[in-house]
Amino acid sequence: MTIDAILAETTPRAMRIALMEGDRLVELHIDRPGRGHREGDVFIGRVTRVVPALDACFVELPEGVSGFLRTRDADPQESGEAISRLVHEGEKIAVSVKAEAHDEKGPLLTRRFEDKDGAIAAATVRSKGPRLVARARMLLVRLADEFPAARIVADSPAELVALRKRQRSGEAVLHQGGALFETAGVEEQVEAALVAQIGLPSGATLLFEPGRTLTAIDIDTARASESARDPLAVNLEAVPVIARQLRLRNIGGLVVVDFLNMKGEEAPRRLMQGLAEAMRGDPAETASDGPSRFGAVEIARRRRGPTLAETVGAAPLAAAEALIRRLRREAAMQGGATLVVRASPEVAHLFAGDDGGRAIANWVGRRLELVSEPGRAHHETDIAAEL
Repeated sequence: MTIDAILAETTPRAMRIALMEGDRLVELHIDRPGRGHREGDVFIGRVTRVVPALDACFVELPEGVSGFLRTRDADPQESGEAISRLVHEGEKIAVSVKAEAHDEKGPLLTRRFEDKDGAIAAATVRSKGPRLVARARMLLVRLADEFPAARIVADSPAELVALRKRQRSGEAVLHQGGALFETAGVEEQVEAALVAQIGLPSGATLLFEPGRTLTAIDIDTARASESARDPLAVNLEAVPVIARQLRLRNIGGLVVVDFLNMKGEEAPRRLMQGLAEAMRGDPAETASDGPSRFGAVEIARRRRGPTLAETVGAAPLAAAEALIRRLRREAAMQGGATLVVRASPEVAHLFAGDDGGRAIANWVGRRLELVSEPGRAHHETDIAAEL
C-alpha cells in the first residue's frame, strides 16, 4: 500500500490523523496532547517490582500506569547484567516508551534514549514522583517524516507552520470548508472498522470476533447471491478486505480465518498466493499458514501498539470527542450567544477537561453551558442554542 495523503483534523482535545491510499483509509492515529504514554515519550518512573524469572521489572508511570521494562532494554551499556543488578525496587529511573500499551497491558519501556546535556538525569535526581519529562516529536511530524511524498491536508493553520519547514516532496495544504474527515469520507470508514460485520460485493459477510488470545474471522455466505457462491471466488474477494482491515483495525497476535472449503489442489495455492500479495504492503511483520483441511488459515501479525478500538477509546471518551467535533458543526448552523451542552456525567467530565471547557468555547467562539445529566447514555448528547 502507498500512502498518498495524510489528513489531520484538530480539536482542542485531540488530533485525528488518517493515512490514506487514494480515498481509502489505511491507518488512523489519535494524538491527545498531555494524555497517555506515547512512543518516544520520556518519563521518570519508580521501579515497583523486579521479576528475575521474567528478566524484567515493572515501573510505575504517571496516571497510575505500570510499564514493563525488560533486561535488554534496562541495560543502556549492554553489559549483560541480570535485571536484579540493574535496578532495585523503589528506585527512580528515567525510561522512554518503546511500544504503547495494548490489550490491557502497560507500555513497553526502554532506558536507551538520548539525554542531551544530562538534563533528564538531573531531573530524575530532583523528581519526587513519576512524571513526564520529555514529549516525543509531535505525531503528525513523525508521520510526515515517515511518508515524505504524501500530501498533507490539515484543518489547523498552526500545524502547517512546522511541516512546511521540513524537507519533504509532498505539499502541505490547509483544508477549508466542512469537517475534514466527513468531506473525505474518512468518518464513515472509521465507523465501519469498529463494527463486527463487513459486507462484500457478492453479498457475503466478513464477521470479526476479537478475543483475548486470538481474533477469529468468518466468511458468511448466507446472503450471497447464487451467482457468487463459488468458494474460491468468494475467498479471493475477501482476501484484500481482510488484509486491509487487519492493518486498519491494527489487529495483532494470532488471527484465524475460516475460509470457505474449496476443492482441488490449485484453489488453496491461489488463495495463499492472493493472501501473501494482499499483505505485502503491511508494515507489521506477518506470517501465514494453511489452509487446513477444514479451510482455516492462520495469520500471525506482529503487534504495533493499540488496536483501533483502543485508540478511539472507551465509550465515554469516544462520545466526548465526537461531541466536541459535533459542537463545531452546530455552532456554524445555530445562532445564539450560548450553546447548552447536555451529556452523561462521564462524558461531561471528559468534555470539560482540566480547563472546564474554556479551550473548546474559544475554539467555537461561543459561551458554553455544560449540563451533566445522570441517566443519559454516553452516546445521547444534546446541543441547543440560547440567546
